[in-house]
Amino acid sequence: MKQLIFLFFSFLSFSQSIIVKDSDEIIKIIISKEDDKVHVFYPDKVSTINLNTLKSKDTVIDYNGIDIKAFVFVNSLSKNYFLDPQGGGTFLIKDYSLSKLDNSFKHKMQIESSSFIYKENIYKYGGYGFWSDRDFITRFDSETKEWELVSFSNSKIKPKGSHNSITKVIGDDLYVIGGISLNEFNPLVYENNNEIWKFDLINGVWEKLGEMGVLLEKIINYIVVDFEDKIIVEDGPNDLLHEIDLINNTVRSFNRTSFTRKINNFSQPMFFYKDQFYGFFKEDNSLNQITLLKRNSDEIFGELIKEEKLYDNNSSFINSIIFVLIVLLLVPLGFMINKVRINKNKLIIKKNSYLYFNNKKIDLEPLSLVVLTHFINSKTPVFSKDLISLINKPHLDYSHKTRIMNDVLYKINYVIKVSLKINEDPITINKSSFDKRLKVYTINKKIFVKP
Repeated sequence: MKQLIFLFFSFLSFSQSIIVKDSDEIIKIIISKEDDKVHVFYPDKVSTINLNTLKSKDTVIDYNGIDIKAFVFVNSLSKNYFLDPQGGGTFLIKDYSLSKLDNSFKHKMQIESSSFIYKENIYKYGGYGFWSDRDFITRFDSETKEWELVSFSNSKIKPKGSHNSITKVIGDDLYVIGGISLNEFNPLVYENNNEIWKFDLINGVWEKLGEMGVLLEKIINYIVVDFEDKIIVEDGPNDLLHEIDLINNTVRSFNRTSFTRKINNFSQPMFFYKDQFYGFFKEDNSLNQITLLKRNSDEIFGELIKEEKLYDNNSSFINSIIFVLIVLLLVPLGFMINKVRINKNKLIIKKNSYLYFNNKKIDLEPLSLVVLTHFINSKTPVFSKDLISLINKPHLDYSHKTRIMNDVLYKINYVIKVSLKINEDPITINKSSFDKRLKVYTINKKIFVKP
């Protein structure tokens, strides 16, 4: 009897996973809805895993000279496509061969656009090119074999251009979440976009739902997983999973389970398909292989930590305006005049964590604001290690973080010099008097006023 139980559990364990060999040679992994399979692409073959049986089969593939590593994969219920990230190139993968469908050229005007499927058609929203962001939607026309513009003629408003936005189709509505936008007056400066929009794909009407708060940076920088009518953000540094419900405007934050911690170590994110979660796990770093695991939803989400709104809608904004007006009426006029006189021609970081000059908001990236706030509040000398510790990207090495830090310091100096119309860098670098090998960073606090 004990042997029978042992064999049963051995079979159960085996049926929940499969080993994928030669993991260092993997080019791309895709999930095919048309045949319930995962396709693992290698330089000279494709390994196909049946999600129902978790058994695999290797087949020689013809790439037709196409380097699919950088290509974007999208799939409908019946077809699998690869899209050229540099332009309109559209390729169908069928019978282990790639064929070009379009008559487009590599225009490089929708780089890092967001692709999605609606009623078996391929769409793209936004994208970057020639120092500007796109603010439109295009659709691939299978008859003309060209990308056509989607009309907004029935809409009175539309979102500003962005790239790297998250798109999610629910019913006949497209949701566009955040992304990155270029500064309106300086296209060399990138800014996180905190807006959430909904587009009626039938009537062609845009609606601004609101603006995100604390979750903004996590959505941009962390892994996002499609989950039914929701999306999941894997917040590894805080050991959390954030379940985002766009329809009901809620974010529920859960502790991660041992399964989600385990699969988060591999570059291929987990995915959800037909009531099951799948993830890749590297059991032994000395072996050139990974394991595909399958789990139910109750093994993904741990304890519920909190529930909050994803974005502030228009009614909340109006209430905030009314509250501000009441407060302003209660503040003595003399105190306000004196405060304006003292703070004139100085920079200030207000409680909403934005930088202002003469009551005009100055656009800085979130990381730049964090670094600038650290400088202003620091009562001791600031060293390189202090700044690097502010870069919350554990997957990057030290040299990469150093480059990010230098770029952030350059952007802070540039924006402040332009705003104040000064020639001197507010942040300067000197050698430590204690150890000449160390760099000490100082900031001119005279140009700032604390809130």
